Amino acid sequence: AGGLDAACGTLGAGVYKVGQTQEQGGQAGGMSICVDRALSHPKLILSSHVVPGMWLLQGGTVGGGGAVKWFSEQLGASEAAQAKLDGTNVFKIMDDEAEAISQGSDGLIFLPYMAGERSPLWDKNAKGVFFGLGYDKTRAHMIRSVMEGCAYALYHNMKTAEESGVKSGILNAMGGAANSRLWTQIKADVTATPIQVPASDTATTLGAAILAGIGTGAYKSFEEAVGRTIQITRLHEPDMKAHDRYMKYYEIYIELYEKLKDSMQKISEIQNIK
Repeated sequence: AGGLDAACGTLGAGVYKVGQTQEQGGQAGGMSICVDRALSHPKLILSSHVVPGMWLLQGGTVGGGGAVKWFSEQLGASEAAQAKLDGTNVFKIMDDEAEAISQGSDGLIFLPYMAGERSPLWDKNAKGVFFGLGYDKTRAHMIRSVMEGCAYALYHNMKTAEESGVKSGILNAMGGAANSRLWTQIKADVTATPIQVPASDTATTLGAAILAGIGTGAYKSFEEAVGRTIQITRLHEPDMKAHDRYMKYYEIYIELYEKLKDSMQKISEIQNIK
């Protein structure tokens, strides 16, 4: 028994039946919605699930934990120094700082296209952008806007899936980003969707183990296997007032790429001149 890492990870996050959705927050971001027929969309990815008869409608974004890591390495020296003094995690300090900033980062919007963008844009020339910088903005604003920008990218994929008639149910989170309560809540608020966080942070390995258990007869069904191996430790309910506020910024987020994509293309052309 075996399968692609993304499919195993989706199973390991507890997604095995129609409507369930995995939200990935690793180096990159994305989502996988479980469907029972080959529903395709030209801007998304369709692949077979490791669960027989099921398919995954997937969206993969470049923006994710890698964007936060980039910020930490390039602009987070003070947080790193504080973490060393306190004997804590630099990302915990970044979370605490970002939590003090209001929803929408006081108008600072981040396009998380740090290495181009995959779905639904499929644009290798897309660039990362901070829009709305001013003297009133701090590193904390930038940290939060990075988190929000990645959440907007997730929502963009979910809205694209809806064009095929596929709506996400509760999101089951996987990846290191799920360790951040703030970031997970931001995603819940932006997407207006509850997010469950399983106890295991090794979803891909767990998914492969579940397949082995099914294959050897240790579990009679995927329902039994998931019920016995996956424990939900947190549930983040969306704040609909926050969602309404985020949607005003999301509209601008979408507009920014459309208005800047030609300039992004020109930058790539200039960089490619030998």
